[in-house]
Amino acid sequence: MIRKRIGIGEEGIMHKQFASVVSKYEACKKLNCQFWSYNASGEKRNEKTGALLKAKGLKKGQPDYTFYYIQKNIDIYNDFLIKILFLEFKTAKGKQSESQKEFELIFDDMQNVDYFIAHSVEEAINILQKKQIISF
Repeated sequence: MIRKRIGIGEEGIMHKQFASVVSKYEACKKLNCQFWSYNASGEKRNEKTGALLKAKGLKKGQPDYTFYYIQKNIDIYNDFLIKILFLEFKTAKGKQSESQKEFELIFDDMQNVDYFIAHSVEEAINILQKKQIISF
């Protein structure tokens, strides 16, 4: 029997490339965030592991990346505001699942939360630069 090898796919390649670039900015002290992480909830796994994660509280729809950062000098009453940026990668043909759309809507009206969809590593880096999470 011939087994077809399953790779990480186009989106997985973008994830690896993006994380590599962000890690380089972080190493150069040009990443202006307190914490960032990749969310592996969408990774392929067997049924047993999936059931265990669900039993532990894992929810569908979470974006690929989360960045926590501080916006300083908000107003005269607050010195800073903790902000959250969610970033979801999609291929050119990729679409959000219903659970991803629902997750995005939860935070739609919150001033300290942004949700973006990127279709390339360059687009994602540009988003981080515009939000001043990456500096030069």
